[in-house]
Amino acid sequence: MKYKVSEKKIYTTTDYDLFVFPDWNRDVSNARVVKMVESISKVGWLPQPVLVNENFEVIDGQSRVKALQALGKPVEFCIQKGIGRIECQMMNLFQKNWTIKNFIDSYAADGNEDYVWLREMLVRYKDLTSSIVQAIAVGKGKVYSRDSAAVIQEGRFSLNDLEKAQAEKTMFFLSRFVETVEYLGGRKDKFYIAMMFLYGLHGIDTERLCTVVNNAKYDGLVACATAEGWLQQIEDLYNKKLSKTKRVDFIHEYKKAV
Repeated sequence: MKYKVSEKKIYTTTDYDLFVFPDWNRDVSNARVVKMVESISKVGWLPQPVLVNENFEVIDGQSRVKALQALGKPVEFCIQKGIGRIECQMMNLFQKNWTIKNFIDSYAADGNEDYVWLREMLVRYKDLTSSIVQAIAVGKGKVYSRDSAAVIQEGRFSLNDLEKAQAEKTMFFLSRFVETVEYLGGRKDKFYIAMMFLYGLHGIDTERLCTVVNNAKYDGLVACATAEGWLQQIEDLYNKKLSKTKRVDFIHEYKKAV
């Protein structure tokens, strides 16, 4: 036999007052507890024992205790004598939360076609930032989606074929500016947010937009730290030599949308 039963005992209790939250452990995040409660309520709870020492000081699992307490569910825990602050610090030093890519790969491996498609887009448009590709996908090809990470992490990401086609068109459009962004430097994400907004703006000539922006990368455009900074510059370039009836107020339209 290549395995044996562990001598470590697992206990269970609903006496939440047993647990001590020491000052030297990190503070319990209320937002994290709320998300954990929502997750347990939605998909159930896969027991993962909380680790405490002989004084019931929680070394690992503070948020789990709080979430299970909020739901009135029992806490499973192990007691390991002699451990404390140093062991807690070392455990957290090597812990690493899942990245967005980890979530995408996991859902894709489970056969979710929407996540398979998203993974393909991240590879195809790797020259765009991954956060922008994700935002386009969650926004269904429209303006930047602020909650794109949460939608993907929680398995709520879903697009129909038409929405995927629109999102791909937006990604392809943005890919036409990769050389310009690389040359100028600055905040890539803010540039792409600005261009994503303009791509969906009524009355915009996208070919003219591509021409004036890419032609100005060597003379005129400067790197910006905000989407509005990029939009102001691009507005001036785009409206140059246009009649008043064809000019577009980028900043005004952007402020209305965000």
